[in-house]
Amino acid sequence: DSPMGDNLRRHNRDRATTGTGAEDAVPLDGSPADTEVIDPVAPTPRRRRAWPWVVGGAVGLIGGAAAVAGILGATLAVQAVEVRDDLLAAKATLGRLGSLVEAKDEAGLQAAAEDVSERTARAAQTVQSPLWQTAADIPVVGANIDAVSRVTRAVDILVRDALPPGMQMIADLDIKKLALEGGGFDLQPLQQAQASIPVVSQAFTAAKAETDGIQSDQLMDAVAGPVSEIRDVIDRTAPTLDVVNRYLPTLLSMAGGEGSKTYLIIFQNNAEIRATGGNPAASIIMKVDQGKFELLDQASSATFYEEGTAGEQFSDIPGDTLAVYPSTFARYSQDYTMTPNFPTTVQLFQDLWTRTNGERFDGVISIDPVVLSHMLAVAGPVDVAGEQISSDNAVKLLLSDAYERFPNGADSDRFFSEVSRAVFTHLTSGKWDPAKMLDALTQSAGEQRLLLSFTDEAAQRLSTELGLDGALRSDNTTATQVGTYLNDYSVGKLEYHLTQSVAATCDASARTITTTTTLTNSIPDGISTSYILGGRNRNLGLPRTSMLMDVVFFAPPGGQIVSTDPGTSDLSGFDRSGSQDGNSALSRLIVLAQGQSRTVSSTVHLPDGPLGPLELRHTPTASDTPVTIDASCDALFPAAG
Repeated sequence: DSPMGDNLRRHNRDRATTGTGAEDAVPLDGSPADTEVIDPVAPTPRRRRAWPWVVGGAVGLIGGAAAVAGILGATLAVQAVEVRDDLLAAKATLGRLGSLVEAKDEAGLQAAAEDVSERTARAAQTVQSPLWQTAADIPVVGANIDAVSRVTRAVDILVRDALPPGMQMIADLDIKKLALEGGGFDLQPLQQAQASIPVVSQAFTAAKAETDGIQSDQLMDAVAGPVSEIRDVIDRTAPTLDVVNRYLPTLLSMAGGEGSKTYLIIFQNNAEIRATGGNPAASIIMKVDQGKFELLDQASSATFYEEGTAGEQFSDIPGDTLAVYPSTFARYSQDYTMTPNFPTTVQLFQDLWTRTNGERFDGVISIDPVVLSHMLAVAGPVDVAGEQISSDNAVKLLLSDAYERFPNGADSDRFFSEVSRAVFTHLTSGKWDPAKMLDALTQSAGEQRLLLSFTDEAAQRLSTELGLDGALRSDNTTATQVGTYLNDYSVGKLEYHLTQSVAATCDASARTITTTTTLTNSIPDGISTSYILGGRNRNLGLPRTSMLMDVVFFAPPGGQIVSTDPGTSDLSGFDRSGSQDGNSALSRLIVLAQGQSRTVSSTVHLPDGPLGPLELRHTPTASDTPVTIDASCDALFPAAG
């Protein structure tokens, strides 16, 4: 798991509760000699709103407290049961709110809200009585009574202060109401929600203040479980609302609320692997104005050949950075993603587009085919050229089957163009569950597949806070970043058949971390399409089924790579070294034969001084990458917050 996924989960987990709307989505496109695609994966469980879930957890907590209360006498035990019964009834009523909202039953909603408020207020009043206060002073047992009291008060705060505006937002932000004809979302309900969100956010902050005072280490099992569950919901939701409260105006501006925005969406093709995913030959240009999406243009690496701008470098890149990568890195758009530093990729695309078209984008968004499959799992399949593209077949179709079916680059380019338009229209129609789509994007971020960059400073701060900026760290304060990245050198589409796993171990006394990546080439027999097989291999005397990859090892700022395996490249003349934004790097070329598995590794000596939590980065492949961090690293790196 990565900080991107952790941050996005931490900040966005309960958007269904707050009703803050949906995320933008995008499709894919391809190009001749370097095609790229995108796509995503698996569906997510239906999201439960926070209020009924919190109250449900509180019921379990009160049940345990009733047993604890028996120690203190019959009166307290009876009151504990009464509190439990009130919360049970409140939970049952809350469970009906969704259907009441859907039925637009305003009278029913009002009656339900009054019933829930009355019951939770009565429960809160009970636990604040002198008897409960006295019981809370008794050692050990008192900590459990105090926990029950605090949780009940927290639930009362949420129901009293967050429920009314929250339910109104849920009603106003119904996805069926928000979707615009032709693609996009009506921003007006979101703009109206700006007045309610601070109220809901403050309520969750106040509830969190109550539960933060619970002495978890003294709780009995019957109480500890429910307390932990309720605190988890509140702890996840409070920061989410805080971010939404602070950044909703920025999000609305990003959606064209204050004037149209133009974005470049690049699709990284994992079949021809690059540091942040793959060859970015395919892209689309999207305009969003007042929430309405419009596909302006499609481009590929061929576009820049036709414009005469391919092969030239238009960005000022330091020599130490250029030294890490092949000479094509800053001169050909299909190699712009060879760096793990997404801001550099953005700079290269922005400068190229300015030279080609005289314009600059308001933002650059990077996804891959796995992201697309995640999104299709929520939005449903789309019909293109007589066949259905779904979450189940999108990755294989776009990264493998298409090349077998269209061995000519121009033909595959036309296919990807058609798919791009159809998927773009499908995903921007808004006919999907925004909470589930957010989960799909959260999953993509956790897999290091979703990267965002914006020219607007507030929008970029949001991207950085959520860990989606894809930047190399300039220091080790917030995180200590160690990475191993892959760049295809064979010039083919072999890496659809590449799998990897990553593991890290540490030596605290030596202050080192060793990162090991296991790579497997599973390309099957029978693939004969020249476009898939390695184009450079024969010139090097290698079978065209062998994967040739530059493995690029990065140390954190102030750290040094003390050893690598292999120590030198498999072929002579390919060793490179340099640094990028204060991060030292070494590159080694490896040959991975058909059917072969091998490990590559680096040992990094960490800098002196305090280190932020470990951020282990890797290149996302067409399949999942298991990541394991050994307990030996606990002594060097604090746990992520």
